[in-house]
Amino acid sequence: MRDISKHKPSRWLRVSLSLVVAVLAVVVSAGAKGQVCNVKVVTDANPDYCDIGSFIYSATSNWQTPEEKCRALFYWNHTARRQTQPMTLHGMELADPIMQFNDYGYTMCSTISGMNCAIWGAMGYGVKFWDITLHTVPEVEYGGRYHMYDNSMSAIYTLCDGKTIAGVVDIGAEGACEKSGGKVEPAHVARWHCLNATSPNGFLTGADDIRSLAEEARCFKTSALKYRYYYNSWDLGHRYILNLREGEAYTRYYHRLDAPKNDTSTKTEGAGKFTSDPAYYVPNPPGPEGKDPEAVNPRYRLRGNGLRVFMPVLSAGYLERSVYSMSGVKAASDGLTPARARQPGEVVFAVEGANVITNVKIKAVFFRKTGGDVTSVAISTSNGIKWQEVWTNTGLGETPVELNLTNEVNGAYIVLVRVILMGAGYAADATLKSISFETVTALNSKTQPMLRLGKNTVFVGAGEKTESIILWPELQADRYKDLIVEEHNVASDKAHSGWHGVLYPAKSKEDGWVVYRIDAPADITRLTYGGRFYNRAPGSHADLLYSTDGGKTWAKSWSLTDTTPPWDTINYEKVEMPKGCGSVLVKYLINSGDVNETGHGASIYAVRMEADYRPADPQFTALGITFTWRERQDDYTTVERRHWQLVRRAELPYVYVINVGGVDDPIVESLSVYAMPKHLTDWADMKRSGYSDGKDVGGEKFVGRWETEGTNFALGRPYTVSVPTETNWGAGDPENKVLTDGVVGPTYVGGNSYKYGAIWSNPKEPVITVDLGETRSCGAFRIQVGGYPWWDATAGEVKDKVEVLTSTDGREYKSAGFVNFRLRWKDIPVNYLWPQDERNCGYNFPLVLEKPVEARYVQFRLTPARIMSVSEVQALDFIRYEPFDLKVALPDGKDRSDITAYLPKHTESRPYSAGR
Repeated sequence: MRDISKHKPSRWLRVSLSLVVAVLAVVVSAGAKGQVCNVKVVTDANPDYCDIGSFIYSATSNWQTPEEKCRALFYWNHTARRQTQPMTLHGMELADPIMQFNDYGYTMCSTISGMNCAIWGAMGYGVKFWDITLHTVPEVEYGGRYHMYDNSMSAIYTLCDGKTIAGVVDIGAEGACEKSGGKVEPAHVARWHCLNATSPNGFLTGADDIRSLAEEARCFKTSALKYRYYYNSWDLGHRYILNLREGEAYTRYYHRLDAPKNDTSTKTEGAGKFTSDPAYYVPNPPGPEGKDPEAVNPRYRLRGNGLRVFMPVLSAGYLERSVYSMSGVKAASDGLTPARARQPGEVVFAVEGANVITNVKIKAVFFRKTGGDVTSVAISTSNGIKWQEVWTNTGLGETPVELNLTNEVNGAYIVLVRVILMGAGYAADATLKSISFETVTALNSKTQPMLRLGKNTVFVGAGEKTESIILWPELQADRYKDLIVEEHNVASDKAHSGWHGVLYPAKSKEDGWVVYRIDAPADITRLTYGGRFYNRAPGSHADLLYSTDGGKTWAKSWSLTDTTPPWDTINYEKVEMPKGCGSVLVKYLINSGDVNETGHGASIYAVRMEADYRPADPQFTALGITFTWRERQDDYTTVERRHWQLVRRAELPYVYVINVGGVDDPIVESLSVYAMPKHLTDWADMKRSGYSDGKDVGGEKFVGRWETEGTNFALGRPYTVSVPTETNWGAGDPENKVLTDGVVGPTYVGGNSYKYGAIWSNPKEPVITVDLGETRSCGAFRIQVGGYPWWDATAGEVKDKVEVLTSTDGREYKSAGFVNFRLRWKDIPVNYLWPQDERNCGYNFPLVLEKPVEARYVQFRLTPARIMSVSEVQALDFIRYEPFDLKVALPDGKDRSDITAYLPKHTESRPYSAGR
């Protein structure tokens, strides 16, 4: 077992833990009661990722047209994931958007394409899933045609009209327009009409590496376009569940807690050896051979970690509110004991994650008087279907115990902890004196509730007063047997093949089924169950059934008999349970019909079950919400601040404002949510909400900006250079054409990026003079700059200087100003998709004038402070910035967590042919 205490918490972590300790101290002395269920804390700076309905509402409801909604989703999906080795769970790439967005974010093209299909399908749109040359892309149907949004390469394309979002076939087709000079060529749209490129025929800005549009055009080779009409590669069903018992605290940190001090592994350049602790991540793939998914691409900084602290109260009158279930035990003056001597008693505690659990640390104190007395601890990650003993007391007297559980709990969302007590002579000879739990979770740092510069509105709400039991069993390689209570005529493939399910009838034309049982500690109020199904042969079908009387009678909720493609169906059924129902059986039945020898007639990809039940006491006192962040200063240093808000139960749903200062968007460190005990909320100090420094800096809501650029007068124009370019790494400009050829270089530097332009090293100071051919009214200028070292402009690292001068006669020049290399995240346009490593090392830097100047000749005077690369210089009539609000909608109080309201519709598809 691994000791996680060696990882030193940050200052804010120490502050948060101090408050948690204070909370728990009061809980122990005063007693906890009640809990708050389905807690939701979101801001207007990014969408609500709690469930598919809430995500769609928050990201799209303030937009009117399908295209506007899909463009908004394209933006948010760019921020929420990274192009890297995909997270694989249960033998499949994880395609559930809500699970990916909350806990992981590691996807490749096929993964995010399936996730997009799932989101669009939940919105009621038709979808298509395509394989093209070494790549995968999705399409969505609206306005009478299909449109492609490639969130893998972060690219969308238009037809030659510059407006209509193109489809896959459009992008790969031959074409021509004025942008290509009338030249007819394959994949014309891919080369010349990408909305997320440095320039026409340039490079993708938001991709994972140097990706040219010429390379993308080759991906859309017409003969390689394969529409997978039978398959959507999607999944749905997961939701974010945060239930807190009074005195329980959960802090989400937007960075990984296992990073060593001064770790350089997150740098793109000069990366050291990546180190990580298995207690802080879910291995990819799960198991002893799995790796930390962050290690493949540490530059993305996707992984954060959560820390959840819970100390059950074992006192009489409060015990039943702290435990999941108990039998044969009672609360005594010094702890928990068996109710009777020589008869074992047990108590079960529920340790919940909300985000995926990676480690649970249990601290307890037991008393065992004689060798015949029993005190032991076991855990279950399957709702009690299977138990694993993790500790048995062999000592005598008072025995403290600390258990660090990683492999035993990793990947679960709820862990049940069972304590067995038996006194051989007297009941009090076996006592649990105290117990506490510290749970580590993994989370996607890009999708947590964010803050931006200025005014941020925070929503705090609590949903339905129910606890939830989730069963999400693995099906491949006979692992379906682990959690079932009954099976008949079923078999499973050793591994998922993708185009069909993995669980199927062993004999065709005969029913096959598996049965799961869900037991709850209180009345089950609702069952939601279903999954992802495959059905294609004549007479084949898949059925969902349930029983509340132990299997004596079965009710059928749904039957899939449709055999038209795509044979990739997501379905869930919601059933209200009768009063007094504490246990339910779920049956997945499949019949392969007249299956042929080439594949399954009916099969199941995945199953998922959720049983909601009534908590012991759904009443609670208040929530304490703490945001911590670092405000960026003018010199690129940061100042730490935090805001504390007390929200009483009667005030929910509650909306409040956090104002963030500094000069740029802040670095959000953590979000803590505490379920406050009544005694603590009565403290005068705890009644006050506010800022750590007592200052409200005010400010307006941040609104982004949309960039529109005019005509580039320098395109194709001749120029001179006072100092010849160097030729390192393939750079060069022998004919003095590269810098005005219209191809702006890549956003990533290093590798082959230098061959697309010229380079000069310090102390050379070249002057580039462009002849515009005639006097033009110039309102803006641009120069694409990179180099080595790979300085990040948004970190204030660029020390180069570029002065722009203009002349009408080529003799007298007047300075138009210096290009600003001190980028701020707030100023980067919404329609510019930043590189996925969030470093701007090869930006096309603008100089926008207050008033246009008349110029025929434009000079760019360079003062390199390193090896400086330039791929393009531009002189434009204007660059215009207009306010652009991303229009995130805060929750409106309606519950959108019902997955059955967002099931993708089935639309019959036909095989693709070039003649369609």
